[in-house]
Amino acid sequence: MQSSSGSRMHEGSETISKRATKIPPPTPTHTDSYVKDSTPEAGTGSNNHYKSKLSPFRYTLRSKCLPLIRAENDILLSVQTNLRNPWLDLYFAWTANLASHTFYVLMLPIPLWFGGGKLARDLVHVLGLGIFFTGNLKDYLCLPRPRSPPLHRITMSTYTAQEYGFPSSHSANATAVTLVFFHHIMNTEQISGLGKIILYVILAIYYVSLIFGRIYCGMHGFFDVITGAVLGIVLFLFRTYFGTTFDNLQLSTLGWFSPILIIVGYVSLIHFHSEPVDDCPCFDDSVAFIGVLIGLDTSHWWFVRSGYLGGEIYAIPFNFAELGILKTCLRVILGIVLVATWKAISKPIIFTILPPVYKTVGVYLPRRNFEATAFSTKTTRQIRSQSLSNMNRQEKNGDFIHTHGKRDDIGPENDIDVYEMLDYEKERRKSMDFDEPDIVPNSPSPVLSGVFRPRYDVEIVGRLIVYAGVATFATWGFTVATEFTNLS
Repeated sequence: MQSSSGSRMHEGSETISKRATKIPPPTPTHTDSYVKDSTPEAGTGSNNHYKSKLSPFRYTLRSKCLPLIRAENDILLSVQTNLRNPWLDLYFAWTANLASHTFYVLMLPIPLWFGGGKLARDLVHVLGLGIFFTGNLKDYLCLPRPRSPPLHRITMSTYTAQEYGFPSSHSANATAVTLVFFHHIMNTEQISGLGKIILYVILAIYYVSLIFGRIYCGMHGFFDVITGAVLGIVLFLFRTYFGTTFDNLQLSTLGWFSPILIIVGYVSLIHFHSEPVDDCPCFDDSVAFIGVLIGLDTSHWWFVRSGYLGGEIYAIPFNFAELGILKTCLRVILGIVLVATWKAISKPIIFTILPPVYKTVGVYLPRRNFEATAFSTKTTRQIRSQSLSNMNRQEKNGDFIHTHGKRDDIGPENDIDVYEMLDYEKERRKSMDFDEPDIVPNSPSPVLSGVFRPRYDVEIVGRLIVYAGVATFATWGFTVATEFTNLS
């Protein structure tokens, strides 16, 4: 029985491979030999896998949405088949990084350091909440990305491919950021009419490249992208029409209660974040951006409360006419050094202090994929070492470029891919009026390959503190440092 099942799986794999050749591959280079790891993609398990682990309501929603995603595959395949070009591969693979989480973390402090505090605050809020809500929806519904094969995955990072597909966080980020910049440019009188037109064109190219690029690269379908765009619009509208009221309430009206409410409110979002069935990194991204929001809001609250900058919420002093090009560049270097130093020093200190505290106090943050530090039989030294290794590994393998050679992935690379592809082939054959018996593999469900890396709940609070510190050093730390170094 097993040999019969194995032969059918082998035949199905050959069928898929033959159909996949319909798409002309890009011009071969030395970079095309990149070998992807064998970790199964999120959302590609069997129906029973999700039915047994999701609540009835979540499973029903997933079952309603899944046919919409599968129905798009033929259209997406047609788009790729007709438009595929080596230069477009390169262009869309690179431009995808302009909406990655890592890119925003690197770029967001820049306007903050050059007098654009209001713009930076708007961007951090729409992006932070966008990452949280898209990540929450991804983990709640556990929906896969478009199938590959038949689609080719054109990407320069394995990180985003590990996430669920719906909704598109790239789409939500790009939409919110584009609208925030558009609104800011439109209301800035210092920019000439021609200057505004040029900036609008740049924004349009940025937005179209990112949105269409997700379709072209086989990373998302129309359902993913449209839903992400709608979410980005909602976040922009909320920030535009209620942002000032929210800031005044949070930073001025509530007084000394404000930092407590800020921390409790944001930590509550983490507590209620959906738990995924598969190993998906969305939760880590949400925790990181929630940490940034905590650090930014508490720093701005202290600016107001202390009167350090004359009670100004947003402005860190900057005057290019007084500083000149050299000191302006030194400000950027100073800011980067502050943030990098904090991250390098804080992580070992935090993970030295927290594990014994967890064990002594009995702190327990229940989460499916995290082991309770308080009840672990491992020593605090072992937990510290593993937690640091996990966090450094995740940051090294972030969604920004780290595998320059990787652009094109396709093909079933593990048992789950084979199961999914056979199901896809069966549906296509039925739609073409072929009779085909159901293929039900009798082999046991495949398991994750590779060495299991335990994760501890102490990593959640540790990550939160690290990224809250990043925002604090990018605001308060930078302000004090520029005054001390005469760069303000």
